Amino acid sequence: MIHKRLHSVSLRKQVIVLWVIAAALILGGSLTHENAYAIARADLNRALLATVQVVVPVADEDDLYSTGSGTVISEDGLILTNYHVMGEIETRTLYNDNGFAGIAVNPTNLRGAPVLRYAAEIIAGDPVLDLALLRIVGLLEDTTAPLPANLGLTVISVGDSEAVQIGDEINAFGFPSIGGDTVTFTTGTVSGFLDEDKDGYSEWLKVDVNINHGNSGGLATNELGEMVGVPTAGVTDLGMIGLVRDGNLAMDFVKRALLQAQDNAPRNPNAAYISDVQFAKAIDQRGRPRNPSVRFDSDTDTIYATFSYGNFANNSEFEFSWYHDGFRIFSDLVVWTYGDAGSTWVNLYDENGLDDGFYEVEISVDGEDLYRGGVVIGERRASSGGSFGPITFAEDIDGNDEPVNPGTMFGNIDEIYAFFNVNDIENGTKWTRQWSLDGEVVSSQDSVWSEGEVDYTWISLYANGGLPPGRYQLELLIEDEIAQSATMEIVEIVGGATSSGVIVNGTVTSADRRGRPINGAAIYFLVPAVSVDDFIDDPQDSHIYASGVSDRDGYYQLDSNLTPGELYGVVVYKEGYRLVAVDDYQVDPDATSPWSIDVTMEQR
Repeated sequence: MIHKRLHSVSLRKQVIVLWVIAAALILGGSLTHENAYAIARADLNRALLATVQVVVPVADEDDLYSTGSGTVISEDGLILTNYHVMGEIETRTLYNDNGFAGIAVNPTNLRGAPVLRYAAEIIAGDPVLDLALLRIVGLLEDTTAPLPANLGLTVISVGDSEAVQIGDEINAFGFPSIGGDTVTFTTGTVSGFLDEDKDGYSEWLKVDVNINHGNSGGLATNELGEMVGVPTAGVTDLGMIGLVRDGNLAMDFVKRALLQAQDNAPRNPNAAYISDVQFAKAIDQRGRPRNPSVRFDSDTDTIYATFSYGNFANNSEFEFSWYHDGFRIFSDLVVWTYGDAGSTWVNLYDENGLDDGFYEVEISVDGEDLYRGGVVIGERRASSGGSFGPITFAEDIDGNDEPVNPGTMFGNIDEIYAFFNVNDIENGTKWTRQWSLDGEVVSSQDSVWSEGEVDYTWISLYANGGLPPGRYQLELLIEDEIAQSATMEIVEIVGGATSSGVIVNGTVTSADRRGRPINGAAIYFLVPAVSVDDFIDDPQDSHIYASGVSDRDGYYQLDSNLTPGELYGVVVYKEGYRLVAVDDYQVDPDATSPWSIDVTMEQR
């Protein structure tokens, strides 16, 4: 509707003067209205906008949904919530097969119901911690359409929950059923801590804020608006006591979920791949391995190899072969009809029992080998006493499988590579790759060696969106004994413009002497290189980089972050006021979040 009004204005440009009021945009201005709570208005609004509603359809049940709350923790669509919002903790089963959820985001003025906009899927879950990590994968209105580069999400700042003390302010954000359709903010104090497993670290914050149904998975902040926990449960028999999952524990879960150890992973992101291969003697009804291992007893008659796959094309030729001590004993080729991504399994069976030895499965698609690995059945194989050479870390790998920019300190990278020599490791020898971050194991993989006689190999650790800063250690084990170890560090590079940009908010007020706040003003920051005249002559959604609407206090926050030093066209519109239109407005190159840009408007 605002676009139509702007368009009608442009048709009458000959009788309307576009007032270019560069001075109306004032960097670094402070908010003049008083806060009702200790948390500042800007921090409060950022926390509210970073809180989303999570709607999960329950399979085989018409019109039955699990609803809860979530917190945006990355601009590319990572959502932190509770596991029990997504499924049953006791049975560890999700409410639907794909771990699907609809994500509803709040309007920028925070006065209406959230809008169901995105489709998300669970990428990690921990029923013990009652935490789940979701990733936005599409638009609800058209799940096949590509996601826009800018999702318009507000990301919460993360604080240190270990710094929280009894008596400190605690703020809870979410969508409790008793609060209606809109986001709800409640505030209270930290009442104490709960160490369930008596290990000396408190897994819960006890708060005097009631955690109702629908609040689960939402956001808990300190007085600075920083996330310090995940509201999870209410304890009615203790009075009005809420339990908030410790924020540091939750972020450790996120780190582990994002870190993916890989062995010789494909370099082409569009290539077919297989990952997370596990071997087991049995699988459950959903095809997941029961008690996966790399060694099984001599009475084994069946081996399952479960795996995830991606970029598979229907009608391609899928072939798998089983080997016993290097000799092929079974092979099959099928036409693939199971979609481009998912998980499945292949198996090997002998009613009389599989002979002892080293078993491998080899998988290829359209003649391209994607995986070969296996397990040992029977007595532990004698090891030749082989070894691994010193580990070299690098930030990339060239076409000859050689390290690029080796070192021990890296910054702002998605993947780290580890190269090492291999000396006389026999096929069937158990080996382990164990990665730790700041002293905590984040990935551990057991397998048996199946690469034969090679001089060297490499593995990698990957995190979508960047490896978290910290000190990493890689340990290589042979038959459960440490054979090689090395450390490196990922540092956070600060200074200059960053891809994440800065959160921008401010106030829109009247230019009269009273400086009254203006409610309902539409603020548009245009895509760089789009001029104000282009937008006014033919307003398009694709012209808008970020937008916001002022509330009754005149406060607004843009729905996307701006890049320090970048030039934007700016249009501010409110019926009854002169249009504010500025080309090439530059965000201060030294801007940091949150950055205030105030606007004044003249009445007609």
